[in-house]
Amino acid sequence: MTKVIPKKAYKEKEKRNKEKKKQTELALPSIPKISQSLSKSLYKYKMGKECGIKIQEIYINKHLFPPSQAQSLGIYFEYIATQQLPKSNEIPQATLLKNGKLTLPYARMEAQKNNFIRLMERMNFTIEKTGHEFSNPKYSGVADIIAIDNNIKSKDVYKKRIIIDLKTSALLNNKWSEYGWADESIEEKDELLIQAIHYKMLANYEWGIEDIPFYFFVFSTLNEWEFKAFKINVDGDTYRQHYNNLQNIKTYLDTQIKLGFKPHPSLTRCNSCVLRESCLESVDIPNIQEVYV
Repeated sequence: MTKVIPKKAYKEKEKRNKEKKKQTELALPSIPKISQSLSKSLYKYKMGKECGIKIQEIYINKHLFPPSQAQSLGIYFEYIATQQLPKSNEIPQATLLKNGKLTLPYARMEAQKNNFIRLMERMNFTIEKTGHEFSNPKYSGVADIIAIDNNIKSKDVYKKRIIIDLKTSALLNNKWSEYGWADESIEEKDELLIQAIHYKMLANYEWGIEDIPFYFFVFSTLNEWEFKAFKINVDGDTYRQHYNNLQNIKTYLDTQIKLGFKPHPSLTRCNSCVLRESCLESVDIPNIQEVYV
């Protein structure tokens, strides 16, 4: 039997529906998923080492900043190695000399492409897909390469999957920089390794693979022959700690969105920021540091 809604109740329901519709039309800020890059930026912001305006523009307003020269070189290498387009969906272009030949950094990347192909062949890996965006509802990540490890004898493709992240760097032997890839200090580089932990977690959600193999392939921008491969192993305690950190980061992000992100201007940050010409908070002199002796 069909339930009859009284006329008064029906009108009240329509009124509530209209109010709900108004709410959905409000210009509310978008709530981004937590990526490994956002988590690092939020930590730096909390420490006063990242500008809130930049975080707001990149992660909330989805402003695509033009890549730096180093980033452009990495984007170009990823494209020629895997044919994966960047977020802009534009084919990366190499920088050319007046005679039409590639500049030295881009010529090196062409040679490094061959090193990548040889490495994949020697390790018996084949690319399954590139630019894979994980579907987790709370946490985000885009894997450069989902590959198949043909050394694993299984008919189940899920059991043969691995993740490969491509890097280009001038710091292959630098042990002091937080972005250095020196063999003797790589285990201390949280800025680099958090990506592996994060993507292993996303793959577990995506495919039910508890500990998917994760590799960094790192290619030098200083020469055409040097490159490194790292397989990142993550223990259970580190994995659980990362998940707990993500929950805290989510709480912190929600709070900051309500309060509003604050600028943290400095001469160094502002000088390299593309927003400096239009930003009212940018500075062109150093902050005065008070020294007590």
